[in-house]
Amino acid sequence: MIEYGYFTKQDLDFPLTDNIKIFNNKNEKVLICNKNLPNAEIYAPEIDFYLKNSEDSTFEKIQNINKLYEIRGIKLDFAKYNEYAKEIDNTLLVIGSKEEIEPILNEVKEFETYFALPEWIESINGTIGNLQFTIKKDEKIKLNVAQAIWFNAPDIAFLQNGIVDPTKNKKAIEIIKRRVGIYEYKNFVNYNENICQYKHRFLKETCGNCADVCPTNAILKDDESKELIFSHIDCDGCGGCVSVCPVGALDFTQITRDSFSVITPLFKDNIPLLIAENLIENCKVKLKEKVLPLSIEGRKFLDESHFISLIQESGSQIIFYSDVISKGEKEAIELINKIGETIFKKPLILIAQNEDELKKALEIAKLDNNLFSHFSDFNKLKREIFTKRLSLWLNKDYVDLKYEGNYIHYGYVKIDDKKCTLCMSCATVCNAGAFIADEKGALIFDATYCTDCGYCEVACPEKCIEVIYDNLVLNQDFYNKKVVAEDEPFCCIMCGKPFAPKKAIEKIALALNNVFTDEVRKKSIYYCEECKPKLILQETIKEKL
Repeated sequence: MIEYGYFTKQDLDFPLTDNIKIFNNKNEKVLICNKNLPNAEIYAPEIDFYLKNSEDSTFEKIQNINKLYEIRGIKLDFAKYNEYAKEIDNTLLVIGSKEEIEPILNEVKEFETYFALPEWIESINGTIGNLQFTIKKDEKIKLNVAQAIWFNAPDIAFLQNGIVDPTKNKKAIEIIKRRVGIYEYKNFVNYNENICQYKHRFLKETCGNCADVCPTNAILKDDESKELIFSHIDCDGCGGCVSVCPVGALDFTQITRDSFSVITPLFKDNIPLLIAENLIENCKVKLKEKVLPLSIEGRKFLDESHFISLIQESGSQIIFYSDVISKGEKEAIELINKIGETIFKKPLILIAQNEDELKKALEIAKLDNNLFSHFSDFNKLKREIFTKRLSLWLNKDYVDLKYEGNYIHYGYVKIDDKKCTLCMSCATVCNAGAFIADEKGALIFDATYCTDCGYCEVACPEKCIEVIYDNLVLNQDFYNKKVVAEDEPFCCIMCGKPFAPKKAIEKIALALNNVFTDEVRKKSIYYCEECKPKLILQETIKEKL
């Protein structure tokens, strides 16, 4: 198999790098190819798009075509998806009027077919291979089928996979026929439950963004157990859930966060054009010198950490060309551009949703060495990537940036250290890592990781935490670890070993002295865990003597 293959039946005007094989047999097996050939594993339309439209010099074209192949290779190397299969039988429900259904009867003869009018449908459950329709005509029945065709289907029909609408998709019949037998699918997102801001948060719901923006039933919230439920078979691969996750608990399998960290340095001294993959083939816009495209699959997964990484590693404003901007991407772009206006007096991300807007954006976008910074994002979480990179731009203090989005929140906390007893409840409940209990018993806050969720505030028994919401601090030193509460250690009165903060022992003593009637139990408050049994043993011996 050819690893990097360039298919053409005509001679090129210039050579390609040695690792790219030029071939003219369309049946050749190839891993990454510029054409959508039968035996090509990965189709990379951005290669011909760049070659046909770029105004770069021949030397730059040779180097950049190699980069485009390399980028596709990186995406593949870091892709973290699993492949699944499900058996689909030939049962089919067709929903529509008599006039709509009759023209397709001959095309669905091979199916075990049922028919219903739209007004008969009461509810839908399940997914492809096991769709359950509640149908009410004269009486209510439940019908199980593998797939359904629904003419002029309402939005609710597309919450689960397995229903197609011929009025919106001309290949509807072809699609349902192709799915019969073994239906293969994969996961488009990976989930790190250990840092999820929804899981097991019973005191206060601090997230659930992914389920809120999911256009299908691929992610659901179980509000009783406070756990997320994933259905990969229902996922359409849009990536919108990834863009709104505050901590990076979700990662897009087609372009993982780690793969993006390896890709971005390849854009140094180029103007990045983020372009939705579905728009590439038909785009005829000329690319001025230094513009290099980055094909985006799933096109809704980008967040503020992706954008700031690409801006800094390229040292340029970037262009985002997509016909669909997700809710998370919209807020991320607004935030980055507010930062750009504050620090550099210009927007850093230029949006284009049609070719006219793309032409204007290409005229505006420029390289700017002041934007360049290098930072290794590899194996780092979303929050750390964004705040550490932001701090690289903060060579002086700026006014705090107020930004209140529906999904993006940056802020910090204030601790009343006089009230704090260093119980460390905040460090226990903060799974993002913003609060740390150090070895000496001090409480440390690291704004780098704070998601501004407020869970520490409701968990604090002393009510000494105040969360400052939606206030992005533009100060370099702010994103370092800081001791926010500390106390002198209390030493065990038997062995002299420090075992707890003094304020914590004083609070426990104040609360329990009136509860305990036994003097030994009162005294035990001031003993460490190792010495308490010794105290009880001593007192028991005294009583027996």
